Order: sequence, then C-alpha cells, then structure tokens
Amino acid sequence: MKLPRKITFVSLLFLFLLFSNGQYAVSIAIWISTAMLLFAVRQLKRWQGFLFAFVMLGASYYIGFDVVPFLPTSASIMIAAIFSVFATLPYFIDALFSKKRNSFLSTLIFPTAAVFIEYVYHQFNLYGTWGHLAYTQQSQHVLLQSISVFGLGYITFLITWFASVCNWVYEQRNEWKIIRKGVLIYSLILGITLLYGGYRVQFQKSDAKTIRVASISALDSLNVHLNLPGLVNKETAKEVKMTTRKNTTRLNQNLFERSIKEAKAGAEIVFWAEGSGVILKEDETQLYKRASAVALAQNIYLGIAVAVIDPTNEKFLENKFVLFDKNGQIVIDYWKGISVPGAEAPISNNKVTGIQKTETEYGTIAGVICFDLDFPNYLKGAKGSDILLAPSNDWKDIDPIHTDMARYRAIEQGFNFIRQTNHGLSVGTDYTGEAISEMDHFTDANKVLITQIPTKGVTTIYSKIGDSFILFCLLLLIVSSIILRKRKTENKSYHSF
Repeated sequence: MKLPRKITFVSLLFLFLLFSNGQYAVSIAIWISTAMLLFAVRQLKRWQGFLFAFVMLGASYYIGFDVVPFLPTSASIMIAAIFSVFATLPYFIDALFSKKRNSFLSTLIFPTAAVFIEYVYHQFNLYGTWGHLAYTQQSQHVLLQSISVFGLGYITFLITWFASVCNWVYEQRNEWKIIRKGVLIYSLILGITLLYGGYRVQFQKSDAKTIRVASISALDSLNVHLNLPGLVNKETAKEVKMTTRKNTTRLNQNLFERSIKEAKAGAEIVFWAEGSGVILKEDETQLYKRASAVALAQNIYLGIAVAVIDPTNEKFLENKFVLFDKNGQIVIDYWKGISVPGAEAPISNNKVTGIQKTETEYGTIAGVICFDLDFPNYLKGAKGSDILLAPSNDWKDIDPIHTDMARYRAIEQGFNFIRQTNHGLSVGTDYTGEAISEMDHFTDANKVLITQIPTKGVTTIYSKIGDSFILFCLLLLIVSSIILRKRKTENKSYHSF
C-alpha cells in the first residue's frame, strides 16, 4: 500500500474510532473500525501492531470519554492508557496465530479473547462498565435483547467476530467455497440473534396491569449550597446552621408539596431523584416523620432520595433512598452501594445495605442509586424485582450516555425500570428496555416524569445463568488455540474449514 493510501486509510480508521464509543458513538462505526483496525494490525509486525492499536484506541477513548470535569487531565490520560492496554491485547493474541488463518476456526481467536479480556477489565475498573462495547449499540433495540440471555459480552462477541470474519474473507478471497461456508455460519448466528430479539420485542411485551408513577427532581432554583467550613466553625456554626436549615426546609417542603400534587393526580408511587432532598443529620428523623405522614395521608408509596449532611464527619455525605409504604412504614432504607471515585467516594459515609426489595400489591419493588447501575454484577441483587426505582444525578457531559447505559440492566434482569435523573435524562422503560416515558432535566420546567409502568417483570435466562457466556468464550479460546497450534504451519495452498 502506497504512502498516500496508508495516510488515507489511517485517517479514515481514526475517524471511525472517534465515532465508535463514548459521547460521539454511532452504532455502525464500531463494526467498521474494529474490522479496519484488525486489518491494519495484521499488516504490521507483532510489536508494531500492538503499538499502533494502543495509540489509536487510547487516543480515541480519551476523546470519546472526556466527560468527567472533576478529573485532572493526567488522570483521564492514565485511564485511557489502561483501557487501551486491555483493548489492544486481543489484537496481540490474534497476531500469535498469524500463520494459522486459513482455517475458519482461527476467526474465533480474536472475538473470544476480546470478550474475556473486556470482562476482566471491567471487573477491576473503578468506573464499572463505562466503555463497554455493548453500549455502542444502545439504538439497536432488537439486537440488545440478546443480553437477556448472554449479557453484555455477547454483543462484544458479535462485533469482534464480524471483524475477524471480514478479515478472513479478505485473506481467503480466492477460495469462494470456503468463504461461503464461513459467511453462512456467521450470518446464521446473527440472524438467529435478531429473530430472537424481534420475537421478544413483538410477542413478549408485558400485558400486566400498569400503575402511574410520578418521579420528581428538585428545582434548580432551590439548590442548597452548603457551607461546610461554616458549619464546623464554632464562631459561625449557629448562624450558618440557621441559614442551611432555612434553605433545606424550603427545598424539602417544595418536594413534599409536589409529591402531594402528583398523588392527588393519581400517582400510586412517587419518588425523588438522587439527592433532591437535603437535610442536616440532626434533622433527619423529622424529615422521615414528615415523609411517613405524607405517604399515609395520600395512600401512596413515597420514596425520598436524600443527601444527609453530617458536618462533624470528614466523610459528611450519606446518600440514601428511603421508601415508605401506604401505612407510612419504611420498607426500603437503602444507602448508595457504590460511590463515584474521585468526586463522591472521598466524602461519602455510606453503610453497606445491599439491594433491598419489598413485596407490594404492585409486585416486588427494589431501589438503587445512580452509579450502582453501572455494575451488572451488583445489580444481580435486584433479581426477581418487578419494578426498579433508580434515583440518579448526572451532569450535562454524560447526558444521555449514562441513562442509556442504565437501560441495559432492565434487559439483563427483566425488571421494569424508572431512572429519575437530576441534570440528565430521566426515563421509564419496560423489561425490554423500550422507553415508556422520558424527561430532559435541561428542557422540562416541571422536572416531573410520569410513567405508566407495568407491574410484572420477567425471569430472564441471563438472571439464571449469569456470565456463563464469558466462561464459554474462555473455553472456546483455549480449545481453538490448542487445535490451531497442533496443526502444521499452513502454506498458501492449504485451506481448512
């Protein structure tokens, strides 16, 4: 390939990579860029290919995920570099079988390695599944139904196997009979996947009773600005506490009034977005008494998401979601399970409660908070829920990426789902991930989402078998590697299916 063509190819590759993941993702781009990058790496020596893939993937990741304003540039670069090392490893493993590519079996090396390594990376990633290839397909509703069976890794497998098959077809382009069989196998797997997805979307829709749920975000005009130094300073504590209590009372009163309004409009469940309510630790009990009285008087389930502030503790934030039943009793007392590293974790004093569920006349209800949803393993604790309530709080840079990611948990575990989001996109979905309702914090003046949500979830295959597909890919990688290694080095005239 001549230099001008190489420059054009690399430029196009990087362009597709920029649109392959993160804030600029377009679903088709990851399929094209992965195939192109695999092709490019195969044209280079092993160490050159690794370095090339590392630079391309790292640079595109940094640009695509430059969405965290509280992280310094150096930290963002480090995260991109670590991601790139893991993301490049499947290309390196594929290069180890450069003389074994005549066999269609060789097409399984790259995708199985990619699935397993990606899974390992996200087990140790402090930011959960951010950057997972499956999230690039959020607009492909039919395709995504497959994660109700095999989880996120199956989408990665389809994307990376497609890249491997495309390159195999190119390399065997003069052997049409062999090519035809390989293309047929991949097409059959993809076709079955889409048929299943279409069937689930069209014929497994919920016919259960729906109920009206109102979810509420705090008004921006009532935001409480905390003066923590003033609260702990003996000379200013009294005055600052009076001002803080005045502001939190005004904020919480508004939330209660709006909750009562929605109850009178027919809502049977009302809950608030993450941290919408703010209260000093010493006033927490009084807040719960008020919430209990509202739930009892209005005959509703009321979920208050509240930031409890304890200025005497270095880790002053307790991030809670407390659900009251129609009798005014607390049935869920949940503390956020996973705090955001770098911003929230250093100030959070959350107790480990695990995901709590409660049996109601509307089915089994569970609750989690925002960042918890980025961890599929953690959300396995919501297994068996019919409705999941998820108070959340984002910022504009990750809107709507973060909400789109959260929908995947509904498909995986089979619950109906509402994510009420301060400073982001709020959404209600059924257990297929299909949006029932949406509300954009930045354009909706009322900050209220109304959802007619089904009261019955489903039991998914994934909720039963978990990440068995990851183990299957690891086994397939090992078996394929052994078989290919045992074969003699292939010459140009040797072809094996």
